[in-house]
Amino acid sequence: MKHTQLILAAALVALAGCSKENIDLTGQNSLDNEIGFNAVTKKATKANDAIISSTTYATDNTFNVWGWQSEKSGNEAFSDLTNNPASNFMSGLEISYCGGPSNRSNAWRNANHYYYWPYTGTIGFLAIHPSTVTPDANSVKWNTSNKKPEAAISDYTIGASNITTDLMFAYNYGSKQSEPLNLVFQHALSQIVVIVKTQEDYSNDVKFDINSVEFNNIDLSGDLVYDWVITPAQGETPASENFRFTWTDNTNASQIQSWLYYNTTKEDVVLTPAQYGNPILMIPQPANKKDATANPVDNTETTLTISYSMQQKPLDANAKITGTVVVAAPWLTADATPANIAGWEPGKKYVYTLNFKLDEITFNPQVANWVEVDVQTINIPE
Repeated sequence: MKHTQLILAAALVALAGCSKENIDLTGQNSLDNEIGFNAVTKKATKANDAIISSTTYATDNTFNVWGWQSEKSGNEAFSDLTNNPASNFMSGLEISYCGGPSNRSNAWRNANHYYYWPYTGTIGFLAIHPSTVTPDANSVKWNTSNKKPEAAISDYTIGASNITTDLMFAYNYGSKQSEPLNLVFQHALSQIVVIVKTQEDYSNDVKFDINSVEFNNIDLSGDLVYDWVITPAQGETPASENFRFTWTDNTNASQIQSWLYYNTTKEDVVLTPAQYGNPILMIPQPANKKDATANPVDNTETTLTISYSMQQKPLDANAKITGTVVVAAPWLTADATPANIAGWEPGKKYVYTLNFKLDEITFNPQVANWVEVDVQTINIPE
């Protein structure tokens, strides 16, 4: 597995274009004109099937790129694109960290062909990670109103094969340059992490284990639209431009189900917090809470089913007790001033800390009062 640093990739590309000031319009300096990318992630690694938890985009990943080439530059860039066109450059092209067909120094490029910047004009790029994800047909297009790309994925479903597959989008544009074009990937899914601990240190007296954790009543499927919103902000010129992920069809009652987060026993849970299992990815969705005002009460709230076991010490003298508890998933932040969480949102990592408080068995000894019974008086002698 390659772990070459991206900064080295950027340096190699820059080195290849060191004679930038000597541009030859006959095309002899072709390396100086090659389109390269510098892929990074926006905080949230490994290969395509892993959650990317840092800002490093590892060199064993791959992504696909769509491009829109405009003959205009500067403020006029993309003004010549009309009717929300489909990609006209690098359409769905896979990008990997490689040397290309002629085995140049490794960089983020296509493995089969080298692509070059035109001497004039601008190209806007949309990238989707991983390269195995295919957006809906005809959904990848240029929005001529806000001069940004958009794409959609219908019925994206979480399952065993992609529970840790990061779904990410990136956009940038550029004109002829020797440096690789930065692509900052944004996470489209929500990350879920479970931490376990005990309220106090019970380890001298009891062995406490976690056997499994399951999330109940969540939606594992949804439709995604990636686009941009331009909001005129007070005092800002020009208006602010922000990408957005819009998830819909993710509150369908017929699709609500359970997901077994992890079912390998973690022995000896103690006061020190520890991660239980590996993080997973979930469809962003509104909070599923019990509606106390409903008649009858809606019982489809999101819950956690926790299987545990505990055994009093000394272990050879006491039997192991196993059990299952069901608790409501909290929709509040854990800081000093808890705030409501509207639900799971794209690009956010939700840490659920399961804090197990054991109640010591103590006794309150009391003595039942004697019941006084007067018996017949005995007269002596009679």
